[in-house]
Amino acid sequence: MARIGTIDFSGISGHKYTFNVYPIKNDFKKNKGAVYVVTRRTVKYDGTVDHNLLYIGSCKDVSTVQEMNKDLECFTREHANCICTYWEDNSKLRVNINDDLINHYHPPCNYE
Repeated sequence: MARIGTIDFSGISGHKYTFNVYPIKNDFKKNKGAVYVVTRRTVKYDGTVDHNLLYIGSCKDVSTVQEMNKDLECFTREHANCICTYWEDNSKLRVNINDDLINHYHPPCNYE
């Protein structure tokens, strides 16, 4: 599926990361590392968009994300509808970015 936009998320460090936004039912074909954020995207009456961050994770192969997270009841309960990706192949950087974002946003599905 095609990207539907981009969004910036900032870590607790203040560093800003630009993510690509996709519908959550996206089948990623890439064997590529990423930090990903699962969100509930809402389009407001004026056409602007809000994202409620639900989960932050990282993986070495983004094509496995749907399989890894298919059983998270939190996604269903919180009406998750988007997955945002920040492409990063370096595993150490992925862990650092993941931690930076979690420590800033404290997404609810990370704590279940």
